[in-house]
Amino acid sequence: MSRLDEISTFVEVVNAGSITRAAEKLGIVKSAVSRRMNDLEDRLKARLLVRSTAGLSVTEAGKAFYERAARIMADLDEAELTVTDASANLFGTIRMSAPVSLTNLVLMPHISQFLSLHPGLTLDLSLSDRFVDIVNEGFDIAIRAGTLSDSRLVARKLTDMGRVTCASPAYLAARGTPHTPMDLEHHDGLVSSNAAESVYWNYALPDGGNYLARPAVRLKVNNGEAVITAAAAGLGIAAVPGFISRDLIERGALVPLLTGYTLASGSLYAIYPPGRHLSHRVRVLIDFLVAQFAAAPPPCAAKYRNDNNRGVRHAG
Repeated sequence: MSRLDEISTFVEVVNAGSITRAAEKLGIVKSAVSRRMNDLEDRLKARLLVRSTAGLSVTEAGKAFYERAARIMADLDEAELTVTDASANLFGTIRMSAPVSLTNLVLMPHISQFLSLHPGLTLDLSLSDRFVDIVNEGFDIAIRAGTLSDSRLVARKLTDMGRVTCASPAYLAARGTPHTPMDLEHHDGLVSSNAAESVYWNYALPDGGNYLARPAVRLKVNNGEAVITAAAAGLGIAAVPGFISRDLIERGALVPLLTGYTLASGSLYAIYPPGRHLSHRVRVLIDFLVAQFAAAPPPCAAKYRNDNNRGVRHAG
């Protein structure tokens, strides 16, 4: 048995979470997988996996070895792609993290089209509104909206994103309509906990300055759709992305406010770890998303354009 077979089998076992599932995916018997793992551990003189009635776990040595082994196998995949028609024959798995609302309302149609174009690809998509650690959690790529500050990551901008300040007609009838950002001090605010406080209510003034409004926070939640639902229910004023607010504004359930002021916004980014070759399949995915958003930007992107994005090295 070659070292490469042992390494590739080990990576598959860790990815699958069990020897049985790894054997099924590899198309070999379970005993062959176990034998490869035993041979690998004997050769390395280290315990990589712990088998018990409770399942399979990876030792600290195994985790360290897996990180390098998975990278080696990915690089081998890419080496093969350099001598094939890579763009037409993409294969393998892309692990991606993306925000919940953004994926459901904007990203999913693009993802579905991409997977239809590349039937050999599998997308392992994790939806979360928290800022995942893509390096330590093993993601190939993450999609993030807003402003970015992690300088360890490389980012490629997909499109501009704009936010709109809005509230329900019922709330405005009861509390009055703010005409300047300063008026927000007397209102209830509905806030996304995923956005930095220094950005969330930051408005550009006609004189060239900025004003950071501080409404009383009535609700703070880590999901944009929850914020906009609360705004439509009359709980307060929200500053949310245009793709979330558009339908409710068009139906009259929300009223755009402070339209004469530019609200600090951000952009939509594809981010990935530095220090290694970006896999071809991930690069093709990013190129595809850039092209899709160029053809059809999210609502309000042009109107609420903002360039206050720092702290991330930009690629391409």
